[in-house]
Amino acid sequence: MFIIGLTGGIGSGKSTAANILKEMGLKIIDLDQISHNIMKAGEPGYNKILKNFGDKYLDKNNNFDRKHLRDDMFSSIDLKQRIELILHPIIFEECKNQLNKLSHEEFVVLVVPLLFETKNYTNLISESLLIDCDLKSQIKRVIKRDGLSEVLVKKIVASQMSRDRKLSLANKVIYNNGNMNNLKTQLENYYKNLL
Repeated sequence: MFIIGLTGGIGSGKSTAANILKEMGLKIIDLDQISHNIMKAGEPGYNKILKNFGDKYLDKNNNFDRKHLRDDMFSSIDLKQRIELILHPIIFEECKNQLNKLSHEEFVVLVVPLLFETKNYTNLISESLLIDCDLKSQIKRVIKRDGLSEVLVKKIVASQMSRDRKLSLANKVIYNNGNMNNLKTQLENYYKNLL
């Protein structure tokens, strides 16, 4: 099994790239999706956050208020690290479970937003594929997609590894400053080369 570690900064287009690869027939394991699932009521991430922080981050329906949690995490390095220490091991275990289920596949795409930061996943992958774009495009996309303020988006971008560092670590890079068709063409060429 050849595992592609798909990564990129917030707003770079890695989710769009993952969807295109999925349409091409590749199996996808998305860590953001796993993270979302383990934070549902009764799931391990939900229970552990509840145990450590009480109901501070729950909304009136007892669901996680992800926006409240994210705002606090990007205002406090200490809180961000505490939350990550709780959630990352759960996400990693679930990722390995999903990989085991797909062990018969020739290619699997592992979407890891913090691939180079977390280190755990670099041992699992065959090669890394970085989706990259310029900072201006990144900020514009996140504001449009998530309705966040420019200040918060810049904070999130600043908390991530620098573009230059990611570019130096990636095995393969696709530049996503153009439109969707351009991204699709590049991904098709990437897959053809793999085959």
